[in-house]
Amino acid sequence: MKDLSKLYAHLPYFEQTAGQEPRRLIKEAGVFYVEYEQDMNDFLDAYYAAEWTDTAYPDTLAGAGITSPADMEAAISGADRPLLKAMLTQMVREERFGTGALARYAGSGLIAGVLRRMKELEDAE
Repeated sequence: MKDLSKLYAHLPYFEQTAGQEPRRLIKEAGVFYVEYEQDMNDFLDAYYAAEWTDTAYPDTLAGAGITSPADMEAAISGADRPLLKAMLTQMVREERFGTGALARYAGSGLIAGVLRRMKELEDAE
């Protein structure tokens, strides 16, 4: 199993950002890009370094009946690793097509929820 500790090491940051306005997490924004604060960039670096991407994430999410962020939120507490992987992939990939998506997910608490569940599953082993 992959060592994902570098990913959920960012949990305190995302717990702190939950409930914040997304724009507070952005240092600079343009029409086609955002520059995030360093903690968000460090998380993205850890995500890509972990090579923990579900290349079939749309199918994984659809198979679980997840079609919206609200569905993701409702599913987190019972999610297994493959579903958490798909959720996190969706959030990171969405940033490529909609600037500021990660800030919205962080502000809503979804990233913290996924990371918390990942840690919970690992601690249970």
